[in-house]
Amino acid sequence: MLKLKDIIELKAIDSSNRLSFATRYLVQVNFTFDLTVKSDLFSGTAHFCVRKDELEKLCNELNKMTESFNGACRLQDNDSDGFIEFAIGSTRKVGIYGQLGGTHEDNFMQYKFTSDLSATETFIAGMTKLLTHVDNAEYEKEYNLKYKQK
Repeated sequence: MLKLKDIIELKAIDSSNRLSFATRYLVQVNFTFDLTVKSDLFSGTAHFCVRKDELEKLCNELNKMTESFNGACRLQDNDSDGFIEFAIGSTRKVGIYGQLGGTHEDNFMQYKFTSDLSATETFIAGMTKLLTHVDNAEYEKEYNLKYKQK
């Protein structure tokens, strides 16, 4: 397990809305975040867990969307039915919609706001940088499988 303290934000056009991914740790290929959402007068924080390959896919899809000004993609929490959806249309604005926390919990929140391309590109850069972290235990396991068993 690798403890991390990265914080990646996606700010909205309206300063009263934002997503904030505070990284807690990386276990093998699984990131756990404290995801904080502020949407108008509502806000909350919940755990949000995703695999590295899911974050890589999200970054790739968001890059394609920001280049073509078209498309949608989704990031699903692996531990609940929480999610985040991104959509870009001809207005060149990024629609953010999602659910913080799971419906099985006492409290959860649905949210929706709009961001712009520059904030989305900053978000993608932060996530891409986060993907460079390696859980040393996982790295050693892969190294041993590749080189020591030959």
